[in-house]
Amino acid sequence: MHALALNHTPGYNFAGNFLELRCRRFERSGVTFDLEPGPHCVDADGRMNLGAVAFLADMALAAASRAFVESSARTATLLLRMDFTGVEARGRLTARAKSDGFSSHTALPQANCVGNIYAVHGEIARMSGTWVKPPAPGGRALDPLPWERREPVAVPMLSPADLDPFENNVMHRVEQALRNTHHGSFLRNLWGPEVRHTPSGAASRFTPGLHVGNRVGHVQGGLLLNLALVTAIGAAPHHPLLTAVSAWFISPGQGKSLTSRATVLQKGRNVAVVRTEVFAAGRKLVLEVISNHAIPAPV
Repeated sequence: MHALALNHTPGYNFAGNFLELRCRRFERSGVTFDLEPGPHCVDADGRMNLGAVAFLADMALAAASRAFVESSARTATLLLRMDFTGVEARGRLTARAKSDGFSSHTALPQANCVGNIYAVHGEIARMSGTWVKPPAPGGRALDPLPWERREPVAVPMLSPADLDPFENNVMHRVEQALRNTHHGSFLRNLWGPEVRHTPSGAASRFTPGLHVGNRVGHVQGGLLLNLALVTAIGAAPHHPLLTAVSAWFISPGQGKSLTSRATVLQKGRNVAVVRTEVFAAGRKLVLEVISNHAIPAPV
């Protein structure tokens, strides 16, 4: 309810408010974000949920590019890569990222960003990506993100009677995820798709909504990547360690449902490579992902 109340202030998104993702530093020389663990975002084994990690990566890298634009501008993820070190995502996660700003060599300005994510026992991932600066939907200026505002905003108090149909849908999903936590973590049930095995790998279906949306109504980039990764992991169950991922964002994640198709390109004794495609209605390609999966070293 508090996250929904915060979401009434335009500019951010429900997922960021729900995770209480905090920006500690926002400068052109670099940005720093913190994500605290809790029962709402860690898996049953105590590690931060993969969807929360992907969300953190996308938000931190995006913020590094946004330090070079007006707060009313729109930025969008074009490419995102993550390499995992093997250190477990336990305790508070801190993401640091930086960018050199937007290039003038392309018609649609692009910014390359790099960064790292750290947990209590060290660096868990190295990340990089490319962001673009497209026109805002409808040509309207966007509201600033919380760390781009100069003045704090008062948060309205909400009661169940105040919720609109979209917010009621979020509450229904939250309650359903709570009921299903004995089948996995809370966030896995809230943000994860329904995955089924196929002869070539795995497939999934997911219904978007306010709970995974960004501030322009599309599925947030990190959470869109999470849909693909959950499907890819389902396609390579005998290689449970995700070691690297590269994702190309083709078109916005929007519509009544999204489907994912994961194909195992290579399955060796120690390493598997999976290609995952995410589609919107009419088989419109939304996201293209290549991920590496491995067998853990003997303890």
